Amino acid sequence: MQILFVHPNYPAQFGHLAARLVKDYGHDCLFVTKAASGMQNGVRCLRFDVKGGATRSTHYCSRTFENAIWSAHGVYEACKAAADVRPDVIVGHSGFGSTVFLRELYACPIINYFEYYYRPHDSDMDFRPDFPPREIDALRAHARNAMILLDLETCTAGYTPTNWQWSLLPTAYGPKVKVIHDGVDTELWRRREVPRRLGGEPLDPKTRVVTYVARGLE
Repeated sequence: MQILFVHPNYPAQFGHLAARLVKDYGHDCLFVTKAASGMQNGVRCLRFDVKGGATRSTHYCSRTFENAIWSAHGVYEACKAAADVRPDVIVGHSGFGSTVFLRELYACPIINYFEYYYRPHDSDMDFRPDFPPREIDALRAHARNAMILLDLETCTAGYTPTNWQWSLLPTAYGPKVKVIHDGVDTELWRRREVPRRLGGEPLDPKTRVVTYVARGLE
C-alpha cells in the first residue's frame, strides 16, 4: 500500500507514524513537505515549493487563507510532477491547505488531522481578561477557519488528538472526526540510568524532574 503524508514540516505529527508503517508493515510511505527531501527513516520525502503568499495589501483577516491556498497549490504541483505517486490513502494536516486540491489528482480516501478550530470567545484568545484581544483579531478568528472548513467538507474522514479539540469543531462535522491520541514514543521518552545535573549541580538518581516543552510559555 502506498500512503502519502502531507505536512509543511517534517517529521511533524506524521514522521514517526510513516517510519513505523515502513519498518513494521512494509508499506510504501511518502511525505510531501517543505522541510526535507530524499529518504528519511525509510520514508521518501518529496519537497514542495510555495511560490506566493499574503502581502500587506491582503486583508488581515484573509492572510491565513491566502497562504494556505499557495501551500495547497505547491503540494498539488509537486504531486502532479511525481508520476510514481499513486497513493492508496492520503493523510494531511488540516489548515495548511495541504490536501484540498489533491482530490483532483487522486480518487483515494483523504484523512485530515484537525488540530484546532479557532473561536474568538471562550478560547485561547480571551482566557486572560487582563489581556483582551483586539477587535480585528476576534474577526480574524472566524476567517482563520476557512481552510479547515474546506478540509472538513472535502476529506473522507478526520481525526483529532483529544475530546476537547473535538469539541471545538462545528457540531455538523463531529460524526466525521474521531478522537485518536498522537501517542507517546516510550522508547525515546523513558527514564535512563545516567548521571544527571541541573544548573551544574548533580541530581540524586531518585529525584524526579518536571519539564515543560512548548513553543511559548503561556
